[in-house]
Amino acid sequence: MNLALFFDFSGEAEYFPDSQKFSHFNYFVSIMVMIKKNVMMILLALILFNGCSIRKMALTGFTSTLSSQTGDVFTSDDDPELIGDALPFTIKLYESLARKDSTNAELLLATGKLFCLYAQGYVLFEADTLADSLKTAKKAAGKRAKKLFLRGKDYILKGLDLRHPGIYDALSGGSSDSALSITGIDDTAYLYWGSVAWTGAILSDRSDLALAMSLKKAVSLMQKVFYLDSSFSDGAVYEFMAIYYASAPKALGGDVEKSKEFFKKAIDLSDGTKASPYVNRASVLSLKLSDSDGFSDFLQRAISIKTPSQSPLRLLNTIYQQKAAWMLANKERFFPAEQTIQ
Repeated sequence: MNLALFFDFSGEAEYFPDSQKFSHFNYFVSIMVMIKKNVMMILLALILFNGCSIRKMALTGFTSTLSSQTGDVFTSDDDPELIGDALPFTIKLYESLARKDSTNAELLLATGKLFCLYAQGYVLFEADTLADSLKTAKKAAGKRAKKLFLRGKDYILKGLDLRHPGIYDALSGGSSDSALSITGIDDTAYLYWGSVAWTGAILSDRSDLALAMSLKKAVSLMQKVFYLDSSFSDGAVYEFMAIYYASAPKALGGDVEKSKEFFKKAIDLSDGTKASPYVNRASVLSLKLSDSDGFSDFLQRAISIKTPSQSPLRLLNTIYQQKAAWMLANKERFFPAEQTIQ
């Protein structure tokens, strides 16, 4: 199952003021800082002070720190398995704090993004490598990913609702155009990740026809980001829309030529430093066009990227390069006719 729409998780974090190049893994660093500097202080405060106002003050300070710490400890790591092992604990920590500090929009956004990361990077990616004969396992993984994406979507859109009261219900029931008309440039991270989570849920379980009917709304959030800031997150929006244009039928806006154009723009905006646009170009458009040579070429280009050891793209690129290597090693699964000829 190809869910490349969400493969780029380097969207700018709204909860990191003035951040221009935030990668989704950066907020893991706050866990490390929190463990070293904040946990004992918060626990001690909760033990010593019984007053509700004191506890709330401590919790608010804690979650604010958790939502604003940055760093490259995780993003510059080249061990996806290590990060994957840490994710379940991280998710539950964020989720428990979000429930306690439910008016913290930035924390809700961060929590939602973690669900997206885990669903795509550690549920669907692994399911993609299962043998085609394991249909039951693939289907189960898709349904699990759908639940994770929907939980992420809920947190993200509730965060947006704190900024624009009523928009959560408006997006759920009414016209997305009228709901989105009140959003602005400061809402781009919420709109981007809301679209990622929503679309991810739809494509994870294509048997859910009721959910599929909301695809237009899900994509409209990304289209609003494109209108507000088309260069958001170094080409992430172009990459998303390129995949949409390649995947959607013409009746819903599908356009192969526009997809080619947008993939090129995504690569240009990232200065060729991201592996994801190349992998997604191969796994979506090259397959659609039955372009075997292009498939191999784009995957090789992804693998050839040399990421500096301290780069915040190191972990993300490692994940995509591993996927590219697997796709090349299993090319016959994508182009079975070539295997027959040989």
